[in-house]
Amino acid sequence: MPLTLEDFWYSFIMLFVVLDSIGNIPLFYSITEKMSSEERAKAFTKSIVVASMLLTIFAVAGHNLFSWYGSSFVDFKVAGGLLLLLIALGEILGRIEAEQLRSEEIAVVPMATPLLAGPGSIYTVIYLNSTYGLIPTLVSIALNTGVAYVILSKSSLILRKAGRNTLLALARILAFLLAVFAVTMIRSGIEEIAASLLKG
Repeated sequence: MPLTLEDFWYSFIMLFVVLDSIGNIPLFYSITEKMSSEERAKAFTKSIVVASMLLTIFAVAGHNLFSWYGSSFVDFKVAGGLLLLLIALGEILGRIEAEQLRSEEIAVVPMATPLLAGPGSIYTVIYLNSTYGLIPTLVSIALNTGVAYVILSKSSLILRKAGRNTLLALARILAFLLAVFAVTMIRSGIEEIAASLLKG
């Protein structure tokens, strides 16, 4: 099937919601608050590069990896939908404070993974590749990590202008959209399983 603008748009929006760059602003800023501006910029850059590499690897090879273990895409859709739903509920109800997320190499852990390239976003890029194709998925990864870098590099300014509470409220709204996506995936997977059982 030929690619459409909708394929690129849906791929971008879905990964944007899962990456939650806006909701990560207070977390990332708090984690790096004791760094200089130069150190913070380097940490943001490294986290984006590592996250981009992880998402690209799983977008390209993730489906084959799970198929090798005997998992069908329907299995993956239901399990991934449940995972995204749990992540969304965690976002809506409140998640761990950034002060508890410490690491010697914070640009990689927890910033690149699991905050950016976590289980939810890894599942999402595999799902997008299987649903919309590799090219829209790779474009979505490139655009979203680019947007994430711009947002995070301007995090101090955004926090001053918008305020922490405003950003957290917006993050809750995005989490609700993620929950909707997750339920849609679960329903679709269950319908495919039911149809397969009825045929068999």
